[in-house]
Amino acid sequence: MTTPVVVVKPDDTLAHARNLMLKKDIGRLVVVDEAGRPIGVITISDIIRALVSKYMSRPIDTIMVEEAMTRDPITIESTRSLKTVAGLMLKYKIGGLPVVDSARKLIGIITRSDIVAAFSDKYRGKYKVGDIMRRTFAKAEKGHSLYYISRLIESDPAGKVIVVDENDKPIGIIAKRDIAFTHIDATLAASRGKDRFIKIKTKGLYADKIISARVYLVPIAEDIMSTDPIQVDPDFDAADAARIMNEEGIGILPVTDSEGKVIGVLSKIEILAVMAKEG
Repeated sequence: MTTPVVVVKPDDTLAHARNLMLKKDIGRLVVVDEAGRPIGVITISDIIRALVSKYMSRPIDTIMVEEAMTRDPITIESTRSLKTVAGLMLKYKIGGLPVVDSARKLIGIITRSDIVAAFSDKYRGKYKVGDIMRRTFAKAEKGHSLYYISRLIESDPAGKVIVVDENDKPIGIIAKRDIAFTHIDATLAASRGKDRFIKIKTKGLYADKIISARVYLVPIAEDIMSTDPIQVDPDFDAADAARIMNEEGIGILPVTDSEGKVIGVLSKIEILAVMAKEG
């Protein structure tokens, strides 16, 4: 369990919540009432949904947390087992559970990282990465658009996309936070201009003359991916892989064969599954 918990109020702005996540390097905030009881959770996924669909026409500093948060969060008491916690996370597809006392007041939060840390301590030498890795995963190339990447992320259990080169070797990873907190390189952004387009000279379709045309530039995977991902092979100790995840602050590891080609992934989801089964 992690304490103290970073919290927001329902009448805080989404901009404030986003800035807190960036500052604290976390992916979720607990929303509390005046008595300190959890009434909601705001996650990176909630921010993405608010900005790209539900409230896309509104500036982020005009959207309130209560408009985007997930209400009535699932909570847990500090006496519950890690097996129970892992099972709840998998069942409800959530990455963290607020921990409450007998008065339902917030006293902490337990996240996937806490479960991964417990797995690393408890199961050293018991599992190889190949025993528990996932062979079906979201994969893209560096030229795929941000919109395509967003769809892939929503389809992946861990909310991650592995970016590969032409030889199917991993060159980057994209997570939800990369989309929510993305900042396109200054040179590229400047070239795009206010409306994200550049003007070029090209031949007209119906006349032999040069005309001015606008080319709209869309962010691509290469713009936002984290490069040089840490990789493991199938024979690597799964507990050591879990330790690396927590030490490096990452949620997924590409699993590669002897040629360096990606053949699977190990994410916190697979580790949760083991903990939910064995505790």
